[in-house]
Amino acid sequence: MTTEEYKFGLALSGGGSRAAAFHLGCMRALNDRSILDQVCTISTVSGGSVIGALWAYSNDNFDEFDARMQAILRKGLKGGIVRYTLFSRTTLKIAATLVSSGVVAAVCSVVRLALSLLGVIGVSNSALRKLKKALQAPLPRFSSRTTAFAEFLDSEFFKGATLKDIKRKNLQIIINATELRTESAYRFGSMESGCWRFGKLVDDTKVAKAVAASASFPAILPALDEQRRYIKRGETSTHRTIVADGGVYDNLGTSCLIPGRNSNFSTNVTETNFIIACVAGQGIPDGSNLPYFWPSRMVATISTIHRRTHSMTFDLLHRLQSSGEIKGFLLPYLGQNDSALPCPPKDLVPRDATFDYPTDFDPMSQKDLDMLALRGEQLTRNLIETYFPEL
Repeated sequence: MTTEEYKFGLALSGGGSRAAAFHLGCMRALNDRSILDQVCTISTVSGGSVIGALWAYSNDNFDEFDARMQAILRKGLKGGIVRYTLFSRTTLKIAATLVSSGVVAAVCSVVRLALSLLGVIGVSNSALRKLKKALQAPLPRFSSRTTAFAEFLDSEFFKGATLKDIKRKNLQIIINATELRTESAYRFGSMESGCWRFGKLVDDTKVAKAVAASASFPAILPALDEQRRYIKRGETSTHRTIVADGGVYDNLGTSCLIPGRNSNFSTNVTETNFIIACVAGQGIPDGSNLPYFWPSRMVATISTIHRRTHSMTFDLLHRLQSSGEIKGFLLPYLGQNDSALPCPPKDLVPRDATFDYPTDFDPMSQKDLDMLALRGEQLTRNLIETYFPEL
């Protein structure tokens, strides 16, 4: 089989700067095999959205992109987020949001609590329940640290580009997020954007806003809260949309690459028959942690949910290949147990040296960057040479 018969879909998982560095190495291996330029769809989440969008919305050669990405990771993104939050034109908007919609939301919360107490003592009817529902943060959070993040990304990297301004030839990008009101997938894309509950967005979106939304982990950054116009079944309507980190729904970014999806019910339906899923997850824990207090229990709970979702996705990829629904897949996995690798290279960067690197966007040392990227490159090469040497 020639590579022309493959329709490659590349998924770049979430995981902050750890993911971005790991994915850079995976992309190096794909570029060396001339696969990267044949990718027809790239699907990204959170940290993967940063590197994926920087690739899709630039036209430099890979060596230039590699050097630029390393410089960004060494500098980090957190400083820019802080600067644009505290010392930019967005700062006054954030303050205005706090004293307007923030205060209104706080007052409404107090009233809702009082209504709940009435229900406890037996005073409850449909009118009170409707009132309680209507008092859920009635004004959008029109500016926040996440909009500051978007402003920073736009000013420093994307320069006003919108999602339809993709520069790589024959490439479609899908930047995955999560719509929290409907608890469903929300996908920004160069072809279309939206979610199945609301429909497709009427207006285009800035790349920087999509990336910031995809990377806005709810425990740290507020969700983007906007009124957006959608079209569904020929009718246009406006919905308040609350969009957060794509990893809440699908931290791997593979769900939109799965064959058999119906465009009548889903956005960004793709035609891929070979999936390359680059996963920056930590893998199986060694059991040394003792989640005793509430915070550690919550972290362990979230990690367990994510890991279970990963396992189900890995199983799905195997079943899709076995059934012939896809021609194959590659799964470079940061947390892969080294002992399970087929013919690992002698100089393999060990899992234990990289898997627990933080997922924040702090500045990264060149040593850490090199190890994460090299492991991604080595794993990707190993999988190609072992299972698909024809690529």
